Amino acid sequence: MLLLRRGFSMLELLVVLVITGVVTGLSMSRFSALLAHERVAKASVGIANDIRTGFAIPGRIRRPVRITVDTAGMQLVITDRAQTTTYRKTAFGSRYNLKSSNVTFYPSSPLEIYPNGFASDTMLITLTSSGMTQRVRVSKTGMVQVK
Repeated sequence: MLLLRRGFSMLELLVVLVITGVVTGLSMSRFSALLAHERVAKASVGIANDIRTGFAIPGRIRRPVRITVDTAGMQLVITDRAQTTTYRKTAFGSRYNLKSSNVTFYPSSPLEIYPNGFASDTMLITLTSSGMTQRVRVSKTGMVQVK
């Protein structure tokens, strides 16, 4: 008489669980690298958009504004010259999950943008995380590039 068997044996279940664990373990390193890549890419695009907004503000209010990058406070701040009015503030740490060691910028002095659309100097912001690096370059004429 033929014996009908229902379900799986413990050995079959154990083999499937081991294979699933090995595949998951191998893919986790790639997944974390992908997350770091996306984090840096989102941060660079967000910072570039904030800087573009910073170049548009002086034309509307007809007064110069300042863009400062504070790595200690992990934020980009757009204020007026006297720093009494804040137009935009973007936090790197809470919004993009970056640390102060991941963000560098040049020059250390604030970037002033005048109503005619020109800036006092160029700016370079470098974002790095898990081997992924993005640079946001700002020219004196207001051109913002993400590379």
